[in-house]
Amino acid sequence: MCGRFCCALCTEDLKTKLVNNGLNVENNDWKDQDKFRPRYNVAPRSFVPVVRQNDSGQLMLQTMKWGLVPSFAKTMPDMQPINARDDTLLTGSPMYDRIKSDKRCIVVADGFYEWKKLGNGKKVPYYTRRKDGQLMFFAGLYDKAHPQDWNEPVLYSTIIVTTGPSSFFSFLHDRMPVILDKKEAYQWLDRSIRWSNDLIKLMKPFQGELDCYQVTDKVGPVSNESSDFILPVDTLKGSISSFFGKQPETSSKKRSSPNKDFQQDIAKKIKTSPTSKTSQEKQQSQDRKHITNFFKQK
Repeated sequence: MCGRFCCALCTEDLKTKLVNNGLNVENNDWKDQDKFRPRYNVAPRSFVPVVRQNDSGQLMLQTMKWGLVPSFAKTMPDMQPINARDDTLLTGSPMYDRIKSDKRCIVVADGFYEWKKLGNGKKVPYYTRRKDGQLMFFAGLYDKAHPQDWNEPVLYSTIIVTTGPSSFFSFLHDRMPVILDKKEAYQWLDRSIRWSNDLIKLMKPFQGELDCYQVTDKVGPVSNESSDFILPVDTLKGSISSFFGKQPETSSKKRSSPNKDFQQDIAKKIKTSPTSKTSQEKQQSQDRKHITNFFKQK
């Protein structure tokens, strides 16, 4: 599944990086841009950046609520699913069958979090991102609803499509988001393509290179927010690895180890020192004689 992710770029930087990564949204307005807040800890029911095709066939950015609210909902439902399984889209579902043909979108992220279950029942968080540093394009669906108890006339909401894990990711979880490359993203977003095998084939584990590493468990509470959340846990200040990896300086200058020549020179001096083992034994014998004579005189 995908229950938490990172999207921490400001609006202008995010737009620029989308264009650089191949999705041309540069010349179009960002609908509901004011609702987007860059975060390292994006949680369900947050407002997230989405790319979709508008009525003119151009790509546009829009901020949507993460957690699908179907168009037929008269009030805000208690259940607002954040993930849609690929096999559910295949077999059919009343909630998804209406939108999978013409309301497909891309949810934009820097990377995502997943929790690994340990044998003792504990879970530890991991962060996954593309190794090439590009944005992640999550395959998604969206819908437009008019809940009477919502504070605005119209609500756009989205859901992320998930699939089985790649061989790389399987150590961590049995599900992962469908991550599309640029060519696949354009195909997924094309509303002229109705639901078909061409789209079904896109719902597969990501085969590109990923980075995946353990991060701090402070990412757990959804109210927490820090850039530390996407750093490897053993690089953070205060971690055991950090402690042994870099000891504190004891002076204003960096202490260096003696070089090889200096060490060899010290070794030579030790070997040629007059206080060798033989001379030490002679000196000890003479000391014992002096002590014995002293007590005899007493």
